[in-house]
Amino acid sequence: MSTTTPVIPTQTKVAIFGTASLAFCGILVETSMNVTFPTLMHQFHTTLATVQWVTTAYLLAVAATMVITAFIQQRFRWRTIINVGGAGFVLGGLLCTVAPQLWLLLFGRIIQAIGTGLALPLVFAQIMTQVPFTAQGRFTGTAGMLIALAPSLGPTYGGLVTQLLSWRLIFGITLPFGLIAWLITAKTIRQTQAPRSRPFPLCQFGLVVAALILLIFSVNNLSTHGLSLVFVWLPLLLAVLAVLTFTRSATRTTHPPINLAVFQQGNFTRALLIYFFIQFIQIGLTFLLPNFAQLALGKNALVSGLMLLAGSLCSAILSPLAGKLMDRRGIRRPFQIGSGFLLLATLSLAGLAQHLSVGLIIGLFVGLFVGFQIGFSCLFNNALTYGLQQLPPQLMGDGNALFNTLQQYSGSLGTAIMAVLITLGTRMAPSASSTMQTTLGTQIALWFSLIIIMIVAALALTTKPIANMADDQHQSRSSNH
Repeated sequence: MSTTTPVIPTQTKVAIFGTASLAFCGILVETSMNVTFPTLMHQFHTTLATVQWVTTAYLLAVAATMVITAFIQQRFRWRTIINVGGAGFVLGGLLCTVAPQLWLLLFGRIIQAIGTGLALPLVFAQIMTQVPFTAQGRFTGTAGMLIALAPSLGPTYGGLVTQLLSWRLIFGITLPFGLIAWLITAKTIRQTQAPRSRPFPLCQFGLVVAALILLIFSVNNLSTHGLSLVFVWLPLLLAVLAVLTFTRSATRTTHPPINLAVFQQGNFTRALLIYFFIQFIQIGLTFLLPNFAQLALGKNALVSGLMLLAGSLCSAILSPLAGKLMDRRGIRRPFQIGSGFLLLATLSLAGLAQHLSVGLIIGLFVGLFVGFQIGFSCLFNNALTYGLQQLPPQLMGDGNALFNTLQQYSGSLGTAIMAVLITLGTRMAPSASSTMQTTLGTQIALWFSLIIIMIVAALALTTKPIANMADDQHQSRSSNH
């Protein structure tokens, strides 16, 4: 590994920071709403299964937008993309701030999600094309610090604003910060290649979006319809058919929305799975635990949000350090450290599930969540950097689109599945109190989380660095610059 510090233009650093800040604002409001569900249920006179669409629909819209980011970044000027993304964030936030009914709140969330979906992939597109190979881990870790901090900090921010002010100001407070980040980025962003005309793959895009929606629809219906043929199995089957049809079509066309050739790189696929599963649990826990604190333990939104604050700050500090560790020591060391912390923290949390109480959650659980965040910081952004480094330059946009799409979709799926597992407690103990039902559902969700983390650890601990490929990538990118 080279010890020479590369020189990176200030304009590039500012553009990356501005784009990451706009993405941070979008993702912050993404999970801030998780702690407001009991409040929204009361205000709009609806159920948890309905209100959770405030988060699920947002994540789904972000994921659907990111499916075509490779096309968008090649077809349009990056300044145009960031202008549309910034405008979407501001307009959607204004609608959410004043929404008198749930449907308008959902509509505003979707508009804001499209803005976030356009901005977030630009962060890593700039890093992977404008930052030297030997500094990519550090820059990805620093930018990822903001982005990874947002979903964990969201419940704390949302609980504080909801308890002291109003849930509507969750959007109002972030608007000026998002606006400033948008304007800074629009002034400083640049791109190394000129846009080129290419046809929009409308049919294939429709198949991917249909698959994403149908899968979430199927999972959400588990809580209200059980294993219904019409509401669960049929949409699941249609989702599988849509994926298969897309795969068949994408391999036969010149310009698919995502080039499936990226999956020919086994290490890329491994890194993508690690990234997906970690985010799945991360977002799932930020939904599960604050709602458990409110619905089962009777705590307010502020307390339930503050439970996650220490872990959020820990993640913010460690993300850039974990990136530096990868730059200096390779991928194996941070993956080993991260896997150990994730396994220990999740196993301890699941083992204590039946003994959860206010004292344990605020005390011992905070420590366990900090441990989880240490593991998260070592694996999450490094998996993205490592995965993209396995790809040739012509596939970088497709790999970036996949990482960002699955990051958001895993959060949407994680929220939906955690909601289903919570309601499973009601089905298993129909005569028990609502507190006991919620507690039982939370226990099931935590043991399920442990199984997923075991899969993550198995993937991470068997990852092998490929030094020759890294050198080839370095030389290829250097010649492009």
